[in-house]
Amino acid sequence: MTIKRISGISKFHLILPHILFWFFSIVLFTVVLIYTRDFSFQDIDLQTAINILVTIFFLAVAVYINLLWLLPGYFKKRKFFKFVIFQSANILLFIFLNYYTSLLFEGNGHPNFISEAIAEFILVLIFLVVSSLLQFVRDSFTLQDVELKIRKAEQEQIKAELKALKAQINPHFLFNTLNSLYSLTIDKSDKAPELILKLSELLRYVIYEAKEDFEPIEKQIEFIKSYVYLESLRVGDYLKVNFTVDGGETSIKVAPLLFIVFVENAFKHCSKQKEQNPYISIYFDIRNSDRIRLLVENTREPEIKGLESAKTGIGLRNVSKRLNLLYPGKYNLDIKETDQKYSIDLTISLQ
Repeated sequence: MTIKRISGISKFHLILPHILFWFFSIVLFTVVLIYTRDFSFQDIDLQTAINILVTIFFLAVAVYINLLWLLPGYFKKRKFFKFVIFQSANILLFIFLNYYTSLLFEGNGHPNFISEAIAEFILVLIFLVVSSLLQFVRDSFTLQDVELKIRKAEQEQIKAELKALKAQINPHFLFNTLNSLYSLTIDKSDKAPELILKLSELLRYVIYEAKEDFEPIEKQIEFIKSYVYLESLRVGDYLKVNFTVDGGETSIKVAPLLFIVFVENAFKHCSKQKEQNPYISIYFDIRNSDRIRLLVENTREPEIKGLESAKTGIGLRNVSKRLNLLYPGKYNLDIKETDQKYSIDLTISLQ
């Protein structure tokens, strides 16, 4: 289908409601005229038909002045005083034009001005009110359709961004873990084979299992436990790791790989000096089904110029973006950093 063809169909759909409206208006006006002027359908001659069409024409002029100028120019902009003034002029214009034009067709048989003006005022008022209501209804449906399309486009954009952010997690996680493996192989550690086996389990989860939009919290916790175990193998006994899960609300579902960044961050920036009594504390609160809380705290290395800060790393920026997209206005992330400690306190409302 060509662009011209599509454009033609679109214009036809815009014009069709107007054609139908005025067709039924002519029929209705004719029926009303028959009952109010005391003559039958057979009595309608060419002169009467032209008179009806002229009246419909003047009605159309009044209606489109209202729809195309008065409503958008004054009513929708809340200029109500000017709207009433110009609308009154619009109604009076119709009454005078239609009365004196009909007088030419009907001559002395035409009703007096007062009674005819009242009838024409009621007639044009009905058409103005009905056409305005139809326009408001149409605008409402159009607005809803536009809002629906905008929401759909926003959702598609969010999904695309989330997919891109999730895709960044895999290489980031793999890079950090391979660094750990590299350090053990350099030292020819006996722990290397076990670490490789554990790494393969973690990668299986990351590549094959973490594809859903949301997954049970217990899967995330088990994954993090495995990661903690892997890192504990690498760093040895000098680092004290405390992992606590408070509660057992298994109905909680969260986005995959949402919390691992904070745990990775803790191991990466944790102090390596034995005399500092280095430790990492990981605490999950899953006592309530409508809320989840994660607290991670670690001793930290003194900042070295040129190295990535714990606050500005790629992983942390990534997870912040994911939280904004997945839980807008429903999470609180509190990051505290001192010379000795670094901690994050994340609470997500799942309502």
